[in-house]
Amino acid sequence: MYLWGRDWSRSELEQRIGSLSQLGGITRFEYCDGKARGVTALRVKTASGFEFSVLPERGLDIFEATYQGRSLSWHSPVGVMHPAYYDPRGLEWLKTFAGGLLTTCGLSAAGSPSEDHGEQLGLHGTISTTPAEQVNWWQEWENDELLMTISGKIREARVFGPNLVANRTIKSSLAGRSIRLEDRIVNEGNLITPLMLVYHCNFGFPLLTDRSRIYCPSQHVEGRTDFAKLHKESWNVFEPPVPGIEERVYYHELAPDEHGNVRVLLVSDDATRDFAVEITYTAATLPRFVEWKMTGQTHFVLGLEPANCKVDGRKAERDSGTLCFLKPGEEKQFGLELRVLAGSQEVSEAIQRQSA
Repeated sequence: MYLWGRDWSRSELEQRIGSLSQLGGITRFEYCDGKARGVTALRVKTASGFEFSVLPERGLDIFEATYQGRSLSWHSPVGVMHPAYYDPRGLEWLKTFAGGLLTTCGLSAAGSPSEDHGEQLGLHGTISTTPAEQVNWWQEWENDELLMTISGKIREARVFGPNLVANRTIKSSLAGRSIRLEDRIVNEGNLITPLMLVYHCNFGFPLLTDRSRIYCPSQHVEGRTDFAKLHKESWNVFEPPVPGIEERVYYHELAPDEHGNVRVLLVSDDATRDFAVEITYTAATLPRFVEWKMTGQTHFVLGLEPANCKVDGRKAERDSGTLCFLKPGEEKQFGLELRVLAGSQEVSEAIQRQSA
């Protein structure tokens, strides 16, 4: 593996350390204070300086993420909160929304609160406040590369209702600067069930700045509100935090590359172009892309959100004829990769890929 300017074999590294934890690995810990008390976390530490934490009690979502001490994600004023405080009504989801690198929205409902077929549905569904089952984590060598993996099952079920299970796997490597997330969602019930999924990736300062820029193959942009439509031409650039500003949500039609993949690039400073984050996913499984641009004071955040739906709620999705379903026994695969780009060469190459 390539680290610190040279290639290393497994044997060379093991000869120089007393324990693998000296370089990186997966460590379990538990929050013990306030409303986070009882939430466990799996901290993944790489030797490249990339670290992130996965929360089993929060649907195996990803909260903290840093690269060489530089935070990548936005943390809401709420902070990490135990799922026992979750309230499914209306907008109450916001009272337990910690932000973080990834908050998953779904599985049978996502987006705005709505009433659909007599069922009251709160904001963004329940999956991010559902503790995972059968959680495992392990580190294993594959030739001269150390792979780190976390897996578990997150179940959304009720009597006389849906029974959807997300089989989630999160992968990284000792020398890497990336996260590969894979979800296999299975309908284990006996009902045809709506399937709505939004990967709510939340980026914040110091990755996100007033000099940041988004690069993506957007063929069409639609503002969700009048305020967003008014500022549609500046969807990909930013300004300093503004007190009291309204959020802006945009729907994008993104063109996949020759392999069917979509790449979305957030460059931290478009003048220096030496630090960025890139999201890659398959357009066939996640045909929608939502941008949440919020440049308020204390709420200076960019949401880049691959999805299989818009965020207007399940009723709106059903009324438009675009609501996805899973039949009993049916399963679908979803996933994305998030990669940190460090240095002007890596960032420039990523921008050139967008141009191509």
